[in-house]
Amino acid sequence: MDSRKKIIRKLQSTLSPRRYQHTLGVEKTAISLAKHYKTCEEQASTAGLLHDCAKNIPYEVMREYCKSYKINLSEFKDFPQIVHSFLGAEIAEKEYNISDHNILNAIRYHTTGRSNMTLLEKIIFLSDYIEPGRKTFEGLQEVREMVYVDLDRAVYMTLNSTIKYLLKMDVPIHPLTIDSEKYYRQLN
Repeated sequence: MDSRKKIIRKLQSTLSPRRYQHTLGVEKTAISLAKHYKTCEEQASTAGLLHDCAKNIPYEVMREYCKSYKINLSEFKDFPQIVHSFLGAEIAEKEYNISDHNILNAIRYHTTGRSNMTLLEKIIFLSDYIEPGRKTFEGLQEVREMVYVDLDRAVYMTLNSTIKYLLKMDVPIHPLTIDSEKYYRQLN
């Protein structure tokens, strides 16, 4: 897989060692879920590897990237922690030559989720949450078990837990996350 080697080489030069290890954990989890749900493992690998490709970009550089990729940073003023996922999709397309919109959307929505996600979007969203390198927190093991039983239920559990955490931290919650939680709650 030549493209994987190229992606790995570039990620090693742009991500911190900790973020790089997290990325490999997300890729491994995404491939495992892709096998389980009988979908394309290569798409899962690529999306897993690139989901945080913009995470370690310094803010000033990120501002320049957003300007050139026409991402309106003011839309993220209350949610600076999620800019990397929207910017990451742009960087994956332009700098890693990814043209598959399913992969790009999986990168774009891996932090917020969205209503009616594709299978790949759900796999990357959940892989980011449960990868083996994550520190244990309340509810994590339940989601790790549920992902192999009922993917939509696992998405709902993750969104619900994330919203509770953000409320506890008294930080704004992105509207996509709120809409996603409502959508997946109705499915359960």
